[in-house]
Amino acid sequence: MNPKVKLGAVAMLAAAAMTTTSIVSATSATAAPANTGVRTITTDAVGFSKPTPEGQKRAIALAGKAIAAQEKTIAKSEDDSFALEKATSVGDVQFLTYDRTYKGLPVYGGEVIVSTDAAGLKVASLETAQKTELNVDTKARVSASKAANTARAQLAKVESVSTPKLVVHALAETGAPRLAWEVVVTGSSKTAPSVLHTYVDAVTGSIISKWDAVRMGTGNGFYNGQVTITTTSGYTMRDNTRSGLACGGQNGSAYTKSTDSWGNGQGTNLETACVDAYWAAQKEWDMLKDWFGYNGFNGRGTGYPARVGLNQVNAFWNGSYTNFGHNQANTQQATPMDVVGHEYGHAIYQFAGAGGGGSSNEDGGLNESTGDIFGALLESYANNPNDPPDYTVGEEVNLVGSGPIRYMYKPSTNGDPDCYSSRIPSTEVHAAAGPQNHWFYLVAEGTNPGGGKPASPVCAGPSSLTGIGIQKAGKIYLASLQLRGAGNRTHAQARSQTLTAAKQLYPNSCTEFNAVKAAWTAVSVPAVSNEPTCTIQNQDDFSIAVNPSSASVQAGASTSATVNTAVTAGSAQNVALSATGAPSGTTVSFSPSSVTAGQSSTVNIATSASTPSGNYTITINGAGSVTRSTTFSLSVTGQPGQNDFSVSVNPSSATVSAGGSTSATLATAVTSGSAQNVALSASGAPSGTTVSFSPSSVTAGQSSTVNIATSASTPAGTYTITLTGTGASATHGTSFTLTVGGGQGGTTWQEWKQYTAGDVVTYNGVSYRCLQSHTSLPGWDPPNVPALWQRI
Repeated sequence: MNPKVKLGAVAMLAAAAMTTTSIVSATSATAAPANTGVRTITTDAVGFSKPTPEGQKRAIALAGKAIAAQEKTIAKSEDDSFALEKATSVGDVQFLTYDRTYKGLPVYGGEVIVSTDAAGLKVASLETAQKTELNVDTKARVSASKAANTARAQLAKVESVSTPKLVVHALAETGAPRLAWEVVVTGSSKTAPSVLHTYVDAVTGSIISKWDAVRMGTGNGFYNGQVTITTTSGYTMRDNTRSGLACGGQNGSAYTKSTDSWGNGQGTNLETACVDAYWAAQKEWDMLKDWFGYNGFNGRGTGYPARVGLNQVNAFWNGSYTNFGHNQANTQQATPMDVVGHEYGHAIYQFAGAGGGGSSNEDGGLNESTGDIFGALLESYANNPNDPPDYTVGEEVNLVGSGPIRYMYKPSTNGDPDCYSSRIPSTEVHAAAGPQNHWFYLVAEGTNPGGGKPASPVCAGPSSLTGIGIQKAGKIYLASLQLRGAGNRTHAQARSQTLTAAKQLYPNSCTEFNAVKAAWTAVSVPAVSNEPTCTIQNQDDFSIAVNPSSASVQAGASTSATVNTAVTAGSAQNVALSATGAPSGTTVSFSPSSVTAGQSSTVNIATSASTPSGNYTITINGAGSVTRSTTFSLSVTGQPGQNDFSVSVNPSSATVSAGGSTSATLATAVTSGSAQNVALSASGAPSGTTVSFSPSSVTAGQSSTVNIATSASTPAGTYTITLTGTGASATHGTSFTLTVGGGQGGTTWQEWKQYTAGDVVTYNGVSYRCLQSHTSLPGWDPPNVPALWQRI
């Protein structure tokens, strides 16, 4: 039951209802018509493809391979390990963040972020803030209690101190990697609340770095008119459809009442303030989903509560919830839409990429700008006539009687810098938001957008820029945040990361990329070394196939097939044909040797009397602007009268715990001529494993028992063991798949738990073995992710 209740009406309590939708007023009764601010979102005007479960599985497998292949790029030492911490997506791009540990200790700044396409078939980028390979003594010389006291001293008032955690601090900006104690102190400085993360050198006791989860904003009450909010039956201002969203007072409890009618429309009323904040947060959640394919404020379906009634002329995000105060005259609460969007924008910034935040003013300015950007995006998405979309911050605020707090299209209107300079790293953080705010407006709207939107100046480069629209600009910026590493972010990094994001999101066009690049130049952020470039690749493409795709011949005989090509994109191109993988004594030729895409060629495969018997896969390649391939299966048997045999194994696979054993039967058979002696051997067994045969040789037609014994030191994993029979006239092999686990039994599978390859768990009474180390995200239960779990 979803009763829609107008202002002043009494809502009937439905005992069975878990969630209700209310129409409430957050302004005076005459300020807006009924249903103002309620609209239906249909499709994303920019367009995106949500990754499928198969695409997510492929992305995880691909990311693991990328990390293994790029050890030098990510400065991996032999003592480093990686575990998937989170997976998010923006538009058509998947982002997988891997935590790094060194000798079992977490590495701050060592996280690796891999981005792939939606299908999980192509790695787009691989990012890490760590620049040097770790070689750190992990023995602390400073005690945890001393580190805690050092961190405690950083705040004027302390409410709580976390248990110090030993980590390796690897941010390049602070010098060589060092052993550190991470301590989180909650309390307040002399001027504001604080949740301070401090990293204390575990050898010298000095402070390496620190960052504050509390991000302060400014603003006052703004009313959205009569709006629809989702509440929980009872009635409680808690949203069961958007996990974590709620609103209440300073005690942290969500507001509850006996009717589903909320607020009295007065600027000083806290329940009304909650309506404003709560509705705006729900709209921001919907915007992230509908426009960008992003799940919640952290990309993983999590929201955060809001509190109202803060006795300050301010609003802030503290790492766990948003908190809203009032204006200087104390006549309105600080809950206008763009202020709410701003504070939740800090949450988006904190949880994107490697998470956390930086302590520098430059990072702080980019963080404040992020809040302003999401405030502008929220206004555009909500399209509420009480607060039409614009690019000013807190335009309804009368904080000191001077109108908006910031102007994104021309920050200097309020005295903030329009463009980047060497002074930005020492500029107050709200003012330091100016250059990136200005950049965002230029990307979205350009210099002279028309339609009543203000013109925007440039500081460098061409004087006229054309925008790509606020949705595309927002999508690119949100995607760039997923590439953010731990520690301080700079404008140079923001430039590079937004260019990378534009290239990944719009691979078939340079329009968006060039707009992003031109806007950074316009606000005087120069090019950085090795920054991405955009070139439209030749879109001509073709396919290749062979028919028939297999044949069986006697040694010395020939076969042929037709190779067909077809244009799949663009125009026809010349395709040169070649082949690899043919057995010895065999020639492969094409007639003709090259074709125009859309034409065919005959492939001729000629064996010789010396071609060994066996099954072969010949790869046929077509090379044009791209290379496409297909395969042909060739079976070669001995000539009449030639002695030959086959081998097979039953069963062909087994699963054992480390230290366990298994066996199988290797069978041979005469396929031509007479029986011959066949010597048996094996290859590919994992370390600590022995493979023996009883007997070690047979006469073709006989069988042997294969004994496979692992040891306690055999690594967990899945291995392919090749069993080979060698005779006087031929050699043949077959494969046996061995899976080695970390032990018998297993615990019940849980979400948000770190699993290591070889771990055994049960899920709904069924046992599964972990195939690769990871953190179990919601929805990654074993039956759904065979890339991570193998049923036993």
